[in-house]
Amino acid sequence: MEFILDFQSDLFKRLNKNKDNFDKLPKDRITKVYLEGKLEVVEQLWSEFLSGHKELFLNVHSEDLATSTYAKDDLYDQMEELYSWFKCDLKTSLLKLTSSNDEQGTSQVVHGKNSQVKLPKINIPTFSGKYLEWPTFKDLFKSLVHSNDDLEDIQKFHYLKGYLTGEAEQLVRHISIADCNYDRCWQLLEERYNNKKYLCQQTLKRLFSQKNIVNESASALKELIDTTNDCLSTLQNIDINVDSWDVVVIHILTLKLDIESRRQWEFKISETNLSDELPTYKQFKEFLTNRYRAIEFLDSRSTVGNIKNVTNSNTKYMHITRNFKCPFCSEGGHKLKNCKTFCKEPVEFRRQFVLKNNVCFNCLETNHSAKLCKNITKCQICKRKHHSLLHPRGNVTKCVGDDRKESVVASPTKNSETNTSVSCSSTGKTNQVLLPTAIVKAVSTKDTVCEIRALLDQGSETSFVTEDTVQRLGVGGDRHFISKSVVDMKISSRINPKEIVDVKAYVLKSITSFLPSNKMEPIQWIEKANLPLADPIYYTPNRIDLLLGADVYGQILRDGVKRGASGTPVAQLTSLGWTLSGKFKSTNETETRSREKMVRRQSD
Repeated sequence: MEFILDFQSDLFKRLNKNKDNFDKLPKDRITKVYLEGKLEVVEQLWSEFLSGHKELFLNVHSEDLATSTYAKDDLYDQMEELYSWFKCDLKTSLLKLTSSNDEQGTSQVVHGKNSQVKLPKINIPTFSGKYLEWPTFKDLFKSLVHSNDDLEDIQKFHYLKGYLTGEAEQLVRHISIADCNYDRCWQLLEERYNNKKYLCQQTLKRLFSQKNIVNESASALKELIDTTNDCLSTLQNIDINVDSWDVVVIHILTLKLDIESRRQWEFKISETNLSDELPTYKQFKEFLTNRYRAIEFLDSRSTVGNIKNVTNSNTKYMHITRNFKCPFCSEGGHKLKNCKTFCKEPVEFRRQFVLKNNVCFNCLETNHSAKLCKNITKCQICKRKHHSLLHPRGNVTKCVGDDRKESVVASPTKNSETNTSVSCSSTGKTNQVLLPTAIVKAVSTKDTVCEIRALLDQGSETSFVTEDTVQRLGVGGDRHFISKSVVDMKISSRINPKEIVDVKAYVLKSITSFLPSNKMEPIQWIEKANLPLADPIYYTPNRIDLLLGADVYGQILRDGVKRGASGTPVAQLTSLGWTLSGKFKSTNETETRSREKMVRRQSD
């Protein structure tokens, strides 16, 4: 017995030494002959070990064998594991070496059907345990490895474990690599991830929850086609017949299209199907393919007209010319707002013409209404949403946030350049109320930092953020989201980036006008105190991107108040820096301000 046990132990040590020497061997010394010789040695050692193991069980009493070091050290299991790994490594190296030699061999040009073409290597993606990834991984692995008769089960097992990660790898981690365990491992994966009900549910959810296309976009149409084809292929792979789904799929997808694409589809199908036959998904896919190709072609060309370089005083300007047709005079080369004949007409006549011809009141374009107008410019006289050419004569308005007398002069002249001026003036003492503002850093979903201006309002129960800010940060999704949406965002102090505050804000189109309402001189005692201000340019009018309500104000408030002379704002310490608020008196007894804005209708 002792002799057999020593012989078995010696076989294990010899095999282990062979593997160590193979691992240390330089790659340039590994040849096909060497690998084939090593395989013969491994097989011989394993065969002798099996013979000794059989002899032990036949000639040695079971109780004596159980108390021996052979059984206590599980020498057989160690030998089997070592043999399996070593043999698998040798065969894998031999396979790679053979493939490499084939690639480096002399190429032959053979004509006809039997010509040999070396295709690029297909990389199988790893499978992490996500259900939607299973059908693709399963099909690719079965075609390249599982159904490959040239590979042994132990090699297939080695490949399979190499392509598993995450939850899938953990599922089969306890299974040792051996010929007999490959089928068991593959069956475990199929039982876990071949859940047709769940796969069908998730695929249908992905198919029918695609984003709506708002404007014409070639990339959006291509994404719609690709996602739909992928979902239908996945359903077919799990044995679901989708051949009769054309009507349902087309109905769902047409609801995702932009208005113009939907119109074009209806025109197309009406021209093609003169009978009562229903359209097919193939026809719909061909329509979308032709449409995104046309949009790509139009985008690649200069649709804005001929661009000419004009050199003047060593400076290059880009002039864009378009062939417009004026709806009033029917002449080309100019728009309605630049039409000299239209500008000479009375205001009431111009308003009636715009109403009758469905022209936008705001920008004087003919392809949309004022409600859908995206032009940010407004009337230069009253700041309302209509064009300056349509402002009623003699209409007097007040300047926002200022109790000053205002005179409006709108005197159209005979020439085409009608000038409109607005003058505001006041005398006496002027007072302003300074509201607490702060420049903060907001973190976007792409981990980019953007500086925005925030207003601290303790009287507001909730916080608000503008649509433009949400789009810049990328936390609002589609640009056409509902204004009552709520977004979660993070802001940090400009002075101390470690001070991070979570903000839940409602989305509004705008929050307030520029603050402060007028430009002011820096406060002397604040400048001398050299305080780290939350808003260093508090005296300059600027827009407000974010309003922080009482829900956030309590988090950022800190102990510390500083006061200056009477009639000057108070400084309050917050985690965002020192904020300023309060009434501010002008130092001049008499202050006269006038502002004139000359607006040329040709450059409106």
